Amino acid sequence: MALLAEDDRKAIEEHFSDTLESDVVLRLFTQSAARGLLIVPGEQSGSGEAAKMTQQLLEELVACSPKLSLQVFDVHGDGAEEARRLGIERIPAIVFGDDPNGRVRFYGTPSGNEFGTVIAGIEGLSRAQPMLRAEVAEAARERIDEPVHLRVFVTPT
Repeated sequence: MALLAEDDRKAIEEHFSDTLESDVVLRLFTQSAARGLLIVPGEQSGSGEAAKMTQQLLEELVACSPKLSLQVFDVHGDGAEEARRLGIERIPAIVFGDDPNGRVRFYGTPSGNEFGTVIAGIEGLSRAQPMLRAEVAEAARERIDEPVHLRVFVTPT
């Protein structure tokens, strides 16, 4: 059963056809469906259902535009080394774009209000421009002279 309603899928397709300029890769770090059924003490685990739902949602999302692609990594299998290299802390984890350091990430399932964040992130990467007003972006460039690690936490309500 599809997660995106037909009307929503069509609206996203139209929206992406207007807003996406260049290709965007989404990298999903998850675990196999079988692994999601196991609980291993002392080992990072993600809800099997959350991992499955996130993968299905991203598959449906990338099907909305030929400019989107999805790479799936099993953190306990063939994607373990890449997950370690990037320092993936939790699963499911979505890494936006093909930046070698995976600087833009989303942890968890992007459902509800968080879904819009994923759409906006994709659009921002596709345009390769800051999603800030020009004067704010310029002020940031002038004042920030060292790397910044920014985290935003959201709790569902």
